[in-house]
Amino acid sequence: MIKVIDYTKNPLTLMGKVAAKCWDSNPSPQIGIDCIESNHGRILEYPDITVEISDYSARCIRELYTHIIGTSRIQQSTRYVNMNSFDYYVPDSITNDKQAKATYDKCMVNIMKSYSILRELGIPKEDCANLLPLGSNTKIVLKINGRAILHMAELRLCNRALKEYRELMNELLNTISNLDDEWTKIISYAKPKCEILGYCNEKKSCGKYPQKEEN
Repeated sequence: MIKVIDYTKNPLTLMGKVAAKCWDSNPSPQIGIDCIESNHGRILEYPDITVEISDYSARCIRELYTHIIGTSRIQQSTRYVNMNSFDYYVPDSITNDKQAKATYDKCMVNIMKSYSILRELGIPKEDCANLLPLGSNTKIVLKINGRAILHMAELRLCNRALKEYRELMNELLNTISNLDDEWTKIISYAKPKCEILGYCNEKKSCGKYPQKEEN
């Protein structure tokens, strides 16, 4: 789940005002569009959005944390939040296998029980938290600028990206796109990098586009 906390209104208008200073010209949203299409990414750093992200696994969020430039974030603290009961992510491969799903769920339940027992023994939450699996859901507040959003989309919309992250990326883009018409226009440029390049520059490809050396 993604909840918008704050965002730059009319981001293309802001980008146009900023970029117009370079040429001492009349500002307009079209200048912001021209900057995107000319790959003048610095101007995209001016508009940003702050969102609360929940119901995604700690593993997924850990991958989000590899995106450093253009982002700020804080995360739900397992030192202070009681995690004796938590929701968790279940991959499709496990969901679709009855025996695997039963094994997976049993493990998660046992972790919760063990956590609760440790708490009853007086063990601090910050120490009990060492039991928590990467699949347990967490919550973060993410601030991210327009340039970082498009860069993240280039990598995380790839068919070979972690499936849960692709789901997060699509939800984030859909959420931002619905803020106003100018954000909708910016998000229309959010594509996997193969669609932008016209080829795949990864060593391992999904096959959607030919790899660079095949062009």
